[in-house]
Amino acid sequence: MSTSITPEQRESGRYRQFLPLVQGATLIEWTGTGLFLAVSTIYFVKVAHLSTSSVGIGLTIGGAVAIFAALPIARLAGRFGPKPVLIGVMLLRSLATVGYLWVDGWWSFLLVVALIAVTEQSSPPLVQAYVGARAPESLRAKVMAVQRTVVNLGISLGGLIAGVALGSGSPGAFRPLLIGGAVAYVTVAVVFAIPRDEGSAGTVGTTGVRELLKDWRLLGFTAYNALVSLWMPVLNVAFPLWLVTATEVPERYVGILYAVNTVLCIALQYPLNRCYNTTRRAWLSYATAAALLSCGALAFAAAPGFGTRGALLTLGGAVVLLTFAELLQVGASWTLSFDLAPEEARSAYLVLFNTSRTVANRVAGPVLMTGVVLALGKAGWIALACVLLLGAFAPLAALRGERHEGTAGTTQRASERKARTHH
Repeated sequence: MSTSITPEQRESGRYRQFLPLVQGATLIEWTGTGLFLAVSTIYFVKVAHLSTSSVGIGLTIGGAVAIFAALPIARLAGRFGPKPVLIGVMLLRSLATVGYLWVDGWWSFLLVVALIAVTEQSSPPLVQAYVGARAPESLRAKVMAVQRTVVNLGISLGGLIAGVALGSGSPGAFRPLLIGGAVAYVTVAVVFAIPRDEGSAGTVGTTGVRELLKDWRLLGFTAYNALVSLWMPVLNVAFPLWLVTATEVPERYVGILYAVNTVLCIALQYPLNRCYNTTRRAWLSYATAAALLSCGALAFAAAPGFGTRGALLTLGGAVVLLTFAELLQVGASWTLSFDLAPEEARSAYLVLFNTSRTVANRVAGPVLMTGVVLALGKAGWIALACVLLLGAFAPLAALRGERHEGTAGTTQRASERKARTHH
């Protein structure tokens, strides 16, 4: 007795075949990133002999270049699809990583760091578009949760390797780390370039820059996501500086609290995918994330008022709040960015949307943290908490608007049916 295979079953089989390869490539990519991520500032200062201020300015300019580069990359992705653009991005990222070995001044550093920023920004949305075009809609949240877990595992693995490699304290130890990162990106490009039966990749459109910039929903959502993505500069910039300058907690606890964040992200990203696997749940996750960030900012403000142990516990609680905000914000962004982007222009929309993370993490975020929040101290943290708390109401307004639109659409369709019946 023979059984016929339905198109849905065939598509599911293809999906299950290509997904492990994509996740393997993701692990290689982010292990390569982790090799240099945690020690990059040390390299710039001790090996490239740049001042800390020039490094900060260069990273900010690189982030700004990445934002402007998002538009042409979005157009390429919209025209040719995510896969060929992703391969090109990985090869360029490999060359730029090797280019760090020849940095001998600020201008060469700026050139390399701008290329790195452009490629780092472009890779995640291209992978998201590539996977999303092939994964069943009902499984996208789960798939991206697994991807995010793999990303965190890769960064952790790369960081551990870097820590062992740099144990000697020799400046020459950076060379194999950079070469290893470059090899990782070339490997990822090769994995994606291998021909395989992947099923339908979705429609490739010719969306132009003007169409993207005229979509006010895309621009508004991108701006809002930048606000809720402030957990990144809070965690990476403000938190360690605040611990060192405003509390009596020893510096070694920065690494320990970072490890708490990493472990929670790896352990909880997949189990929490149910919190944002529908449009309504995703909006509610955004609201919760903004509220958690607000509470975390208040905890940071309160920490200096306690002794060493109390401050450590308060800072630990703040990091946990930030971690849950991170998990919900990242997951909700996957669901809503897929919903917002039309299928024929998904790659382009996702690339432009991802600039919100660059704004938060590289451009506006660090300046906001050092120039406003930390400069004002407790008052700065409280002001940030108030802004984030207001931001928690935006998703509720969006849900209410969608509900009204749905009700209006239902009423209109009912009226049309009634008119046709009478006619």
